Amino acid sequence: MIKIAVDAMGGDHAPLEIIKGSLLAITEYKVHIVLVGVEETIKPILAELTGGKKNNKISIVHAPEIVGMSESPAAAFKKKKESSIAIGLNLLKQGEVNAFVSAGNTGAVMAASTLTLGRIPGIERPALSVILPSDNHRVLLMDIGSNVDCKPEQLVQFAIMGDCYARLVMGVKTPRIGLLSIGEEEEKGNQLVQATFPLLKEEKINFIGNVESREIFVDRADVVVCDGFMGNSLIKFAEGLVTYFLTYFKKACRKSPLAILGALLLRPALRRFKKDTDYEEFGGTPLLGINGVSVISHGKSEAKAIKNAIRNAVEAVQSNMIESISGAIQLTQKDQ
Repeated sequence: MIKIAVDAMGGDHAPLEIIKGSLLAITEYKVHIVLVGVEETIKPILAELTGGKKNNKISIVHAPEIVGMSESPAAAFKKKKESSIAIGLNLLKQGEVNAFVSAGNTGAVMAASTLTLGRIPGIERPALSVILPSDNHRVLLMDIGSNVDCKPEQLVQFAIMGDCYARLVMGVKTPRIGLLSIGEEEEKGNQLVQATFPLLKEEKINFIGNVESREIFVDRADVVVCDGFMGNSLIKFAEGLVTYFLTYFKKACRKSPLAILGALLLRPALRRFKKDTDYEEFGGTPLLGINGVSVISHGKSEAKAIKNAIRNAVEAVQSNMIESISGAIQLTQKDQ
């Protein structure tokens, strides 16, 4: 049975929602959950949620320290050696669990994952990704903030890792890989994009060329590659736009009886829109490029999101994602 270490103390709604999500996961997936955190805090919550009944699919590993959501990642890694993040990742490094899931301090999880597990041989920099809704499918956007400044060769590695993830975890047979730019023509984009384009054309992936940001949501590509500055700006703009749209629509619906009636008729469609754009549906994605499955979830994650993050971790383990990425990178290096 696959064992997943879950950071019980990480996130805005920890530990209650983390524990709830973990309990949901053990009922839906063939998985054993190891809750990592302050044992005296976790135990009574777990007992209350389970009615005091023991379950051999869930256990606790004590971690006395907690990394705050606003703490410095570097300082946390150096000073808090017994944090839930540090101990959970050490369990993974030692082979006692198959993956690690956290909704805690994103920077701290990224730093600790990279320094504890190390990079896959040949990978220059790990990349953080996010799954976005698109027209009748999903699209993987990477990097979204772990690498603000990148080299062309690093974007190529992001593309190769994204191709592996899309095939193995997202179930896309032949992923379409796009390079985020300001126009479809090869000569468009900044120096980084222009230098990366010809390199991607040489790779053994289905590179479809440049993709504009508006095309992400219209089934143009399955994986969109960019540097962390562009990706982070894009994802935060998208989150803000969705929030603005839903808030604006709610206010507009209260202005007249006719608007209220229209809102009632549109309710099913709006519910589908909210579901398709809700991060809880996707849970979280692995930090790609490190030598282990470390899934990072949104800091606001509640039970449903944690359950889905655990599902993503299980799928990454079952598909041998790390071995696949390692093989693809080695093959690329041999061809150079």
